Amino acid sequence: MTAATKPPIARAGVLVLAVLLTVSLTACGSAEPEAWTDDRAPVSVHVAELAERSHPHQLQFTGTVEGSERIPLSTRMMGRVDEVRVSEGTPVAEGQLLARISDRDLQAQRRQVEAQQQEAEVALQNARTQFARVDTLLQRGSATQQAHDDARAGYERAQAQVDALANRLDEIDASLTYTTITAPAAGTIIGKHTERGAMAAPGQPLLTLEASGVLEVRTQVPERHIGAMAVGDTVRVTIGAANETLPGRVTEVNPSGDPASRQFQMRVLLPDPPAAVKSGMYAQVFHETGEQLLLTVPTSSLVARGQLTGVYAVGDDDRALLRWIRTGTQRGDAVEVLSGLQPGDRYVVHADGRLRDGHPIIPQD
Repeated sequence: MTAATKPPIARAGVLVLAVLLTVSLTACGSAEPEAWTDDRAPVSVHVAELAERSHPHQLQFTGTVEGSERIPLSTRMMGRVDEVRVSEGTPVAEGQLLARISDRDLQAQRRQVEAQQQEAEVALQNARTQFARVDTLLQRGSATQQAHDDARAGYERAQAQVDALANRLDEIDASLTYTTITAPAAGTIIGKHTERGAMAAPGQPLLTLEASGVLEVRTQVPERHIGAMAVGDTVRVTIGAANETLPGRVTEVNPSGDPASRQFQMRVLLPDPPAAVKSGMYAQVFHETGEQLLLTVPTSSLVARGQLTGVYAVGDDDRALLRWIRTGTQRGDAVEVLSGLQPGDRYVVHADGRLRDGHPIIPQD
């Protein structure tokens, strides 16, 4: 079969093969391709060498801001709650009425005793008059000593009855004072444990008042650090929500720890806290004990990418290499480096332009 008589499909295959052969021969005969070059302009950077530096040895604990005086408010009376005038978060003044317990039974008892007291006072008046009359007759010789003694005894019994009823009234009045719950100090209601119509029982807290003006941080200290803490120590307290760092003083270190968690409770007083600091806020307590060597970098050198933190290190070819690191405690304007960099590594402290991983740089010490 001649070329002219070949089927169309065969002719197309021959044509494709010829084209591929031509391209291959052209490639083999051409020069090597030009090497890739980075056309990004180098950025001038200020670098430093990572080295261990002396920092205060710092213990850190977490806790919660609370009022130093939390007062549970209860009653000695068993009765129905007639009224609750406050809710959680309500600010109150000293002496303000907060709740009321039903006093109907006590008021009825008081009216009954008052009626008995009136009768007793009438009887006392009669006994006093009778005794005075018999005493006069005895002095005149017109009454016997026995009659005089009987009149004296009747007078004393009447007086004792009046005194007993007066004491009973005092008891009822004292009980009536427990039917009203008032604020013993200015502060804020932080707990409401009853409602109108509920039953109150002796000693059962109805409300919880946090006295205003004095705040503290309650925290837990692990057993390995409890020996470093003592009452009177000065500490530093950071409250992130209020953007405040305050001095604090350790007022209590419980010598008995929790056997399950091996933690010891510690209380830190915050003198004169600003208004931005509120009870219930998260707090961090720092306590310095001596010195220690740490690897730290300035916080200004950190690079954040989502949840990751990195630092631009200086490569051998003067390129910025983004190294992910694990950070520890922040110490002023520096942060502790736990991993990702080694002593002697050079890193970028500040760049005069925008950097990316692999960017050429001009290091300056």
